[in-house]
Amino acid sequence: MQLLPLYEQVRRSILAGIQSGQYPEGSFLPSEPDLMARYRVSRITLRRAIGDLSAEGRLQRQQGRGTLVTPSKIQQTLVSLSGFSETMDGLGRTAGHRILSQGHDANAPRVRERLAAEDLIRFDRLLEDGGRPMTLETLWFDAARFPDVIEPVAAGGSFYAALRDKAGVTPAHSERQIDVGFASTEECQALKITTAQPVYRIEKTVMDGAGTPLAFSKLTTPSHLVTYSIKT
Repeated sequence: MQLLPLYEQVRRSILAGIQSGQYPEGSFLPSEPDLMARYRVSRITLRRAIGDLSAEGRLQRQQGRGTLVTPSKIQQTLVSLSGFSETMDGLGRTAGHRILSQGHDANAPRVRERLAAEDLIRFDRLLEDGGRPMTLETLWFDAARFPDVIEPVAAGGSFYAALRDKAGVTPAHSERQIDVGFASTEECQALKITTAQPVYRIEKTVMDGAGTPLAFSKLTTPSHLVTYSIKT
């Protein structure tokens, strides 16, 4: 029986370690010298194995930090009206909304016009998956129209849930515009990624059954964390 190439043996061993939890998702692999000693291979062989796993999306090299064990991608449907909390609950994950800043926004005339808002309020939030940064979101809605929604959102709650529970409104439609780019320095710090990591940039308008805009948001999500699909 022909033996597998040494780098492939190491690749499979590291992959088995990821699947068994020896190398937990969201953690960093041990240093190169430690891994070379553990698997008794050269630096070239180890880097070939890690390179293959990186190409498969299981690992991610981060300059100055090490090699990250990439969390499993979240599967999201672009036509879904589920909010972040609902999506995560459906996947058996724990959603979190960390408020970074909030306040009435007088410097977003285009958003004000889009929402026909009397009193535009803005929330900058970090959406988390089990405590891990996943998405940076800027959310706007009309504080005059939805005054009872402000407090639960400010407390880290779901905007969709607050709309339903406090305002009796259920989102019925949404429009999304998606681009791909690279994160700014500030975004990298919040999301714990490098400037070389591609991100999805999404602008989303949520509407009620009559087509009236309820909220507008901008979201930035590292591409290695999410897979988007479209149902027709």
